[in-house]
Amino acid sequence: MVDSSLTENERFVEVDFYDTDLDGRRFISCRFNGCDFTEKTMAATVFEGCAFFNCRFNDAQLEQVAFTGCTLSDCGFFMATLAGCKLSGSTFADCSWTHAVVRGGQWPMVTMRQAKLDGLDLSDVRLAEADLSESSLKRVVFDDADLTGATLRGSDLREADLRGARVDSVNLAGARFASTRMDVDGALAVAVAQGIVIG
Repeated sequence: MVDSSLTENERFVEVDFYDTDLDGRRFISCRFNGCDFTEKTMAATVFEGCAFFNCRFNDAQLEQVAFTGCTLSDCGFFMATLAGCKLSGSTFADCSWTHAVVRGGQWPMVTMRQAKLDGLDLSDVRLAEADLSESSLKRVVFDDADLTGATLRGSDLREADLRGARVDSVNLAGARFASTRMDVDGALAVAVAQGIVIG
């Protein structure tokens, strides 16, 4: 019996998915080029090892959608909502996140180097071993986020809120701080990670 919910090794070019039901669908090793997911509502859709180039997710509602081991380049998430999404091991390059809304989620080992994430609320997001090197994280809220082993080398954390975040073994070499908020335990963990001997 053919599983109609599973799509493997397909290529989609400039497809508008607005009227396509993607809920519960699973895509493996597919390629999406110039596709439009604008204002699309998706729930429990799974993308594994897929590649997205110049795709638009603007104002999309993504609920428990998974991008695992995917590559997304030049994609737009303007005003998109990501609720409980899983981005494990995916790489986002030159993607726009302006006014995006994030509600929790599993983002371990995600790569977002040189990303502009200013003002995002990443509370309750698991970012263990994520690579946010040289990213702009101004005013980002990390309340109860898990940044264990994450790389924030050279990132801009001015006015960011790290209170309640797990920051064990986080790499903050060369990061910029100004009016950055952090609780005492977090500040001590960061100091130790940077080789500062306290006491």
